[in-house]
Amino acid sequence: MLPKKERFKPRKSPAQSRSTHTVDAIFEATIQVLLSQGPSKLTTTKIADRAGVSVGTLYQYFGDKQSLISSVLEKHLVEVTEFVEAACDENRHKTLEVMTTNLIKAFFNAKFSHPEASKALYAVASEVEGGQMVTTLMQRSQASICGLLSSASDAHFEDPITATFTVSTAMVGPVQALLAIDAPQQYQDKICSHLCKMSYSYLREIST
Repeated sequence: MLPKKERFKPRKSPAQSRSTHTVDAIFEATIQVLLSQGPSKLTTTKIADRAGVSVGTLYQYFGDKQSLISSVLEKHLVEVTEFVEAACDENRHKTLEVMTTNLIKAFFNAKFSHPEASKALYAVASEVEGGQMVTTLMQRSQASICGLLSSASDAHFEDPITATFTVSTAMVGPVQALLAIDAPQQYQDKICSHLCKMSYSYLREIST
């Protein structure tokens, strides 16, 4: 039997534009079936039918349901990570307030650009060792955030690693809670604003 990490890998990567379109359709169908029927009723047959492909085509790319879910989850998490990394790159050497505000707004924008997908994938993450995937990509985000804070034009941190850990983990909880209650846009914006102020006040307090 293959190790879990090997079993969860897709069978092949889409090399051509047509193949990429097919995989994208399968990914989207996975989210739609999760939302409409829930994790317990998610099957490869239903996903293939929703995507408009045969089950055989689906299995050309994914060995089983867990492999598919893992790939969909990874795609989502990588996109969020890249949003954070882009925000860090764009805000280096700016003031602490500007970089903090733009970082948190970028994270909220990433998670709420497709809120239903975010919510659906949280529900199945445990089935495919999602915790390890989240940890790995969180560490990647934290490396970028640490570099961002260290470049602040008006602040210096004796321990930027701890500051990074505190701010990055503080962003996650409110987002998960907002997704869980299907919070309206107005309330999302309000919480984002409060979190920006809270994070900036904390960072300003511990900086020199």
